[in-house]
Amino acid sequence: MYEQLLESSGLTKNESLAYLSLLKLGKAKSGEIVRDSKISGGKIYETLYKLVDKGLVKYITENNIKFFIANHPKTIIEYVKERERNLQNIEKELGSIVPNLENIRKLDSRAETVALIKGLRGVATIVYDALEKAQNISIMGVRSGKNIKFNNFWKKWHRHRVALKKKAKIIFSDKNTDYWRHFKKQKYTQVKEILHFSPGALMIIDNNSFIFSYDKELICIHIISESIAKSFKGFFDELWNFAENS
Repeated sequence: MYEQLLESSGLTKNESLAYLSLLKLGKAKSGEIVRDSKISGGKIYETLYKLVDKGLVKYITENNIKFFIANHPKTIIEYVKERERNLQNIEKELGSIVPNLENIRKLDSRAETVALIKGLRGVATIVYDALEKAQNISIMGVRSGKNIKFNNFWKKWHRHRVALKKKAKIIFSDKNTDYWRHFKKQKYTQVKEILHFSPGALMIIDNNSFIFSYDKELICIHIISESIAKSFKGFFDELWNFAENS
């Protein structure tokens, strides 16, 4: 338990083991720490000196023998705080260079790419990015029975869409659910239904096509292609004209 918590604070596994051994042993030689922590003898000095650099361990020399001593456990809190401050500074620096990085990343708008993205965080990045420049949003195969975390994710995304005054057409595969009602009364949103029929969860935003799969995690196939998006949009328009408007 202690080892995992120390690793979460930024220490490596070996650093955590060595530090815990020193807390238990008090003043100890490297060999004693190796025996207690089961760290490789070839790695022990590298590990201990890293702990010294982090301010968690100190050493003294007696009769030409080096002894290591763990500093007070409160120093871990100071180490974590210092690490957080460094991360905040890095975050600020990264924020200042993001525009330059975006220029480096410039993509040919005509390029056709296919990517597989797993997890809410990765999917969020691409769908929010597409939303900012969206001119046309069409969504079909929407079901209410997904895990609530996925429904909440899309509610938040659509709230942002509405805030940007971006219109969307949505075809649900069910109706009369709380999730369905949420979108029926939402501004800048048209909802229709094709019950008991689902061509799969698909969202088309301009030249971007997103195919979604919901299981334990959200999986998305992201296709950037004008021709494929046009084909999907044609299929969507046919379904839209056929769908119920309750």
